[in-house]
Amino acid sequence: MAQPTSLEASLGAIIMAFHKHAGSGDAKTLNKKELTNLIKAELPNIAGKGGPEVDDLMTMLDQDADGSVDFKEYISLIGSLAYACNCALLRSM
Repeated sequence: MAQPTSLEASLGAIIMAFHKHAGSGDAKTLNKKELTNLIKAELPNIAGKGGPEVDDLMTMLDQDADGSVDFKEYISLIGSLAYACNCALLRSM
């Protein structure tokens, strides 16, 4: 099998980060504590920049209001972060 490209490796890292932190009750979702741990462990440089609190993130991400964040909801966070980082990059150019 060929070496993954940097984009393919990045996709794998995003997926693995979710599954690494999910699973206290349901391996397919993140509860509030798991989301907090994921943000602290996997996004420390972004989380420390004064972004929304975890309670606010849970409210924004939990689109079906089931008290947890599934993979689709998590991906909306990743997409939003990528967009914000791109905007910051463009401003610095």
